[in-house]
Amino acid sequence: MAVGGWRLAVGGWRLAVGGWRLAVGGWRLAVGGWRLAVGGWRLAVGGWRLAVGGWRLAVGD
Repeated sequence: MAVGGWRLAVGGWRLAVGGWRLAVGGWRLAVGGWRLAVGGWRLAVGGWRLAVGGWRLAVGD
């Protein structure tokens, strides 16, 4: 655990507060540029990106 940028890691759990990041197992959530990843799933909102498995969708990139 690091305080300043704020970081917390417990087992598979990861939480970073500043840019905002949360990772639990295969789960990943980042709030700032907006990113969400679950298993093979990836969603990024900013430039708009969606990736599922080998598939990719990019809007405004």
